[in-house]
Amino acid sequence: MATASAKIAMNNFKTDKTKSGAPFRCNSYTAILLIISIVLVMWSGVAEAKVKLKKKVPALCYECHENLKKELADPHVHFLFKQGKCITCHNSHVSNEEGLLNEEINNVCLDCHNALRKLVSKAKVHPALKRGTCADCHKPHSSKHKNLLISEGKDLCLKCHENLKEEMKEKYGCQAFKNGQCSSCHNSHASTNDNLLLSDPNKLCKECHAPACRAGDVSIASITKKQDCTSCHTGHGSIYKGALGPFGHKAFLDGACEECHNPIKANKEISVKGDEKEFCLDCHTGDDATYIYAPDDIHVRDAKNPCVICHSNHASGEENFTKNESVVCMSCHESTENRTRLMEKKLKTIKCSPVIDRKCFECHIPMHSDLPLSFKDNDTEMCRRCHQVEHLTTHPVGNDIIDPRNGQPVTCISCHSMHAANASYLLTHDKNRALCIQCHKL
Repeated sequence: MATASAKIAMNNFKTDKTKSGAPFRCNSYTAILLIISIVLVMWSGVAEAKVKLKKKVPALCYECHENLKKELADPHVHFLFKQGKCITCHNSHVSNEEGLLNEEINNVCLDCHNALRKLVSKAKVHPALKRGTCADCHKPHSSKHKNLLISEGKDLCLKCHENLKEEMKEKYGCQAFKNGQCSSCHNSHASTNDNLLLSDPNKLCKECHAPACRAGDVSIASITKKQDCTSCHTGHGSIYKGALGPFGHKAFLDGACEECHNPIKANKEISVKGDEKEFCLDCHTGDDATYIYAPDDIHVRDAKNPCVICHSNHASGEENFTKNESVVCMSCHESTENRTRLMEKKLKTIKCSPVIDRKCFECHIPMHSDLPLSFKDNDTEMCRRCHQVEHLTTHPVGNDIIDPRNGQPVTCISCHSMHAANASYLLTHDKNRALCIQCHKL
């Protein structure tokens, strides 16, 4: 077909005449156009031809990947793999990705799992997914475990959450947790609720437990019915009856409510003894060297009791009774959260655990610090806690190294941004050139 078309084009060229009837004379420009048109006509014929494979996919793939064929016998098989649609995920010739994937592995998975893609784009994402890939938890082809998990669900979760192993052994606790049924309460990918819960704690807990809160012999269920259950109870394991804690004020865990509260009566508001604003300071005096009471701090200026903004007055999952930072901090610092999420999407390789896990109190301690940004320590020393190796080869920092942009000593945050970095290693600019010329003008 292509050859015949080319001959027709040549014949037309030979017989073409000008308007005057004189034969058309070819110049170099015309010749080039003619050659291009002939090549295009011939190529169109070749393009229509189909490449004939030796065998059909997946039989052709199994000639080399014979071991994969055995995985079809597993109890749980990815439907694309089962149907032999290898090239849905893989490029049969070349790729920039390991395993000849068509694109980055998370994108390959999310191309089909659209509901999950929408959830991840809007919700709080599991730090494990932020740090790694789908293949860290799931097998791409087949598995002996449900949902193509690489191991049993409980074992997979405890691989990262090792601290919960001991809580599973405690006398009291959530039965679903003690049975290793993590997905009964948590979404393993993302959630619009704190701690990746499937729904609000108050609603989720009531699916199994009717409210039965008491203070001594008095029922306070009517008072606590709208409260977050996890403000007093752990969703995991505890040494205390009712799964209280696991950490908390001793008086509360011992059931000695009257130590802090006025006499409690059913269906009546519960109040504390004395001035609420100074209440905690009756026990927590300034003798603690790490405590700096700053009544004019913007975080606590208008608070009735400044302590309970960050700390639980009953129980907590943390030894210092702190609340969930993603709730406390993000309620005001929404713009910071938005910048952080944009940064995570852009960089995708962030390894800084406090940033990924939203552990704000690892670096910031409002009311307990007189340093800028309520830092625990100066930022260089604070970063050094985790980045010891990096600080052996770092750009010079300290009081003797002055940043020409602001006249201040160079520190870690002179080059790194924890919440709005634009380049790898949480740098504000690309390290190959743009970063250096911020100070070193050429």
